[in-house]
Amino acid sequence: MGPAVADNRPAAFTAEGALARLKEGNARFVSGHARFPTVPKEVLAELAKGQQPYATILGCSDSRVPPELVFDAGFGELFVIRVAGNGLGPSIAGTLEYAGDHLHAPLFVVLGHEVAAR
Repeated sequence: MGPAVADNRPAAFTAEGALARLKEGNARFVSGHARFPTVPKEVLAELAKGQQPYATILGCSDSRVPPELVFDAGFGELFVIRVAGNGLGPSIAGTLEYAGDHLHAPLFVVLGHEVAAR
């Protein structure tokens, strides 16, 4: 995380700095040295063959509410759709249809939270 400002929010990043941070994080992930728990390369290779999530989560785009962490779910366990305000437009409806018809996810959850406007 970048340096904090007085109100505990991270300092602003430039586009170049943000891209560098994403690349560094991906390099850590690929090498098996992620800061957060990850899975062995063998498991990732198996997941690359297909997905069979046990639930579809329609959640807010708010970066403070990652469904995989909220539900303590691993790679491939959830099919996550994130959109601001959990709005249901044609593309979201189509994605939900894909989850049910093609991935056979048996459960759909709409994940809401409070205080999203900050």
